[in-house]
Amino acid sequence: MGEVTVPVDRLDQPSTTTTGSTDLGDDTVTEILLAVFREVLSVERVEPDSRFYALGGDSLTALRVVAEARARGVPIALRDLLVHQTVAGLVGARPARHPERATEPQRRQPFGLLDAADRALLPEGVVDALPASALQVGMLYLCEVSQDPMLYHVAGGWEVCAPFAEDTFRTALTRLTDRHPALRTSFDLGGLSLPTQLVWPRGAATLTVEHATDDAHADTLVRRWLDRQLGTPVDWAVPALVRWHVVVLPTSFRVVVTAHHTVLDGWSFSRLGVDLMMLYDAALSGREPDLPATAPDVHQDFLVLERQAAASATAEAHWLAQANGPEPLLGWGTPGRIADPRERYAFRLDRETVRSLTGVARMLGVSVKSVTLAAHARALGTWAGRDHDVVTGLVFNTRPARVGTDLVTGLFLNTLPVRFATVDTTWANLVRAASDAERDSAPYQAFPQARLVEILGRPAFDVTFNFMNFHAQQDIDRLERLPTRSWWRQGKPSFPFHVNVEIVGAEGQVRIGFDSAFVARDAVEAYAGMLRDALAALLANPVSPAAPTRIGG
Repeated sequence: MGEVTVPVDRLDQPSTTTTGSTDLGDDTVTEILLAVFREVLSVERVEPDSRFYALGGDSLTALRVVAEARARGVPIALRDLLVHQTVAGLVGARPARHPERATEPQRRQPFGLLDAADRALLPEGVVDALPASALQVGMLYLCEVSQDPMLYHVAGGWEVCAPFAEDTFRTALTRLTDRHPALRTSFDLGGLSLPTQLVWPRGAATLTVEHATDDAHADTLVRRWLDRQLGTPVDWAVPALVRWHVVVLPTSFRVVVTAHHTVLDGWSFSRLGVDLMMLYDAALSGREPDLPATAPDVHQDFLVLERQAAASATAEAHWLAQANGPEPLLGWGTPGRIADPRERYAFRLDRETVRSLTGVARMLGVSVKSVTLAAHARALGTWAGRDHDVVTGLVFNTRPARVGTDLVTGLFLNTLPVRFATVDTTWANLVRAASDAERDSAPYQAFPQARLVEILGRPAFDVTFNFMNFHAQQDIDRLERLPTRSWWRQGKPSFPFHVNVEIVGAEGQVRIGFDSAFVARDAVEAYAGMLRDALAALLANPVSPAAPTRIGG
């Protein structure tokens, strides 16, 4: 198949080649890691005992730290960083005090993950092709079976408070399409030996433009365009799985985009918006954009990691242990029954709450994701009447550790079970349990969820939790001529009850999607009230008992 074998005990590492040994003593490694921490976390002062999460780290910046360290000759793994967190801890944990061999990413050849027979059947003109991931195949299957055009069809947008220059915008959008292969991707679902992603050469993006007289008219035009796009079945064979629309007002314009989730995850949606506005700003000023280079071969690396994880007995045992709890909460999993979570419930996280979440996370030396996951676990346990063996699906970031991997767009997510043995403990212990779950799962995050369902004979969970911090959008703040506001996103996955915590800048929100055939609105509102109470209690006193939250809100 042309793939590079990755040892299953180091599943968080991409394929690498060695470039010769360098005599890196502890002092040199310390200086390298301190510099990496400063640069990636954008902090001026880092001490050897400064904790990664206390400096504001998260899952994406962790990948950047690992990738930058490797690029500079210090081969650490993602789990090393999550376990030790400090430069001193990383240096002290080096397995041997002898010269390390510097590593650099190994470049892959286009079409290298397909066998010769499939390569011979590829349509003329494609510039690359690679197998669809297990998650992509699962999404495509559910979409075909359900015949629901809205399933996994994601939409988003924002408003730009500046006049619209159409020709310049089209130029920027073309450059964006050139930069991101995900925008030029289609699928072959039956012509080859396995479902395959096809990447096509450069071409114009799909953009339509309408003009509105006022805000109300603009809202109507946006809704009308979205209804048409989201209500139209997707043609997987056409590389137009991402479509753009602009509604122009006299002094501003709305940018709207729809995409199928098989080619873009939530972080990628945010990244595209940032890149597009930076390209548009550069085109307006007649200069070359200063976007940093994206990492090569990230999709290929992930597919190799996924294959290795699927073949790993250690990874399988890890996830079976996580799923080893009571039956799923909602009775989901009836053969032929696909959830339809079209109903919504949401509430806002104000600036003070977001500031407090950050403060508690830094105090406990964990991520903000772990703090919110702990609150979710306690609320879910109360809601389900359980104080032990509370299982929730958790969305993991599966991007391989390469320099620039956070700049790549695509589908780099996986939803897998996390089991809380007990939620009847202190908030601090519950938060640490959430953090430990993510740390211990780091080497196995590419394990296909479908494989786990196959082994269990049932879904491993039916409630999912996703945390997103769209800090990439802060890059737009320096574009003074293009102030943006009102960023939004919507989509419909196939889980009957999904909870999303989103942080954008200084504020955030909790978005809950649910299928009323499995869970009634009043039950969802009860859970939301419990989650609010859990967050309030945790933030008020992180070392107090995580007592059951009250019902209602």
